[in-house]
Amino acid sequence: MTLTPHFDQRFSEPGASAPAWTDVSDLLAAAELYWISTVRADGSPHVTPLVGIWQQESFVFCTGPAEQKARNLEANAAVAVATGISTWNDGHDVVVEGTAERVLDAAALRSVADAYFEKYGEDWKFTPSDGGFGEDDQFAVVYKVVASKVLSFTKKPHGQTRYIR
Repeated sequence: MTLTPHFDQRFSEPGASAPAWTDVSDLLAAAELYWISTVRADGSPHVTPLVGIWQQESFVFCTGPAEQKARNLEANAAVAVATGISTWNDGHDVVVEGTAERVLDAAALRSVADAYFEKYGEDWKFTPSDGGFGEDDQFAVVYKVVASKVLSFTKKPHGQTRYIR
């Protein structure tokens, strides 16, 4: 699925243009590290780095069920995921906003586990189980973030594009 681009001239320099959705999607797929933002029960933000997979136009990640982000998502499924390069005049930053949903389907869990292994290697080899990855104290829940909006921030020249469904 392709999201529709809306280039924002107000926040863009002359000569900037909206990148093709395929370029944004490729950047999300190739990134090694992402930052996820969730909301605690008291309304305060929680931001942490993590690894993940861009698969079928959704961001997929796993976490321990007792970790802060998992506890936050139980109460509020709203999430933002960001990746890019922390420089001002070089690179391309992307933010995915959406809702996190648990992945429970056995075939989907197998696909995600295979994608983690292909992308990150042996350190991220997961065994799908009932409702997630692993067992007992090594169990992780898996979430999929279906994007409602993606923000693209290109640099040199600076340009801002919003992609929506």
